[in-house]
Amino acid sequence: MVLGAPDTGKTSLIRFLARELSARGERVAYIDGDMGQSILGPPTTQGVALVGAPWGAGGVPQAGELYFVGSTSPRGHRVETLIGLKKLLERCLVDRGRVALIDTTGYVTGEDAIELKYQKLDLLGPRHILALQRDGELEPLLRIQEGLEGGVIHRLPCLPPVRIRSQQERRNYRWSRFKEYFRRVRFHEVDLRRTGLTGTHRRKIEGGGQGELEGLLVGLNGPDNFLVALGIVEKLSRREGVLVCVVPSQADLGRVRTVRLGSVRLDLSEDSDGERPVGPGGIPALSPF
Repeated sequence: MVLGAPDTGKTSLIRFLARELSARGERVAYIDGDMGQSILGPPTTQGVALVGAPWGAGGVPQAGELYFVGSTSPRGHRVETLIGLKKLLERCLVDRGRVALIDTTGYVTGEDAIELKYQKLDLLGPRHILALQRDGELEPLLRIQEGLEGGVIHRLPCLPPVRIRSQQERRNYRWSRFKEYFRRVRFHEVDLRRTGLTGTHRRKIEGGGQGELEGLLVGLNGPDNFLVALGIVEKLSRREGVLVCVVPSQADLGRVRTVRLGSVRLDLSEDSDGERPVGPGGIPALSPF
């Protein structure tokens, strides 16, 4: 597992390790646990991919499974963050003899962040913990970990070529990923009488105004609770028990068994309605539910 604050080189290090291990004949799985700056899937998701030797500096492996956390941050989604990583790790290690490389979020400062990372280490039990630091910012967590049985801690300096990105650049990256994911879309009706509903906001289906749900990002999940496709709520017909979502045109939704309500609203129209902050180029900024 690789730990570090934002822009410390976590993903670059994992790319290097994936190439080197693959070149030596190891069977490698990459677990992308950064739902805010995700590589394998759209933002709000964690993913796992099997890595082959050709994975280069600019390449991205094909995701085998995606798990919908429901937010671009682990704040307020600790349970989903932990469960997602555990399920993805179990899925990729079903076939033993595989090396798993786990990327994590840059959420490392503050008591909540330290507790989340501690629980993550305890749950997943990595054999090696790679800690990328600028000025000892991970030491509160590492001191706790040193007193426990488990993985070997490797303290590493930040990778020198890493460029620090602004919050605006991070927002723009998320929006470029969302825009690409929903580049071609269609409407899909979910029969709530036959489909399970989960998420901390599910009570809003049973009551409240229509506007409280419009634009809400949802995960359409299969029987194994892995993501089949993301959707954006268009409208809800409580009388008919139908939830209408905007989904990618190519999505095969025959396996959907549950709908998980997220904690993010999306407005992918080019012209903002003025109710949300707007970033460069007229792309609406992400807003929490």
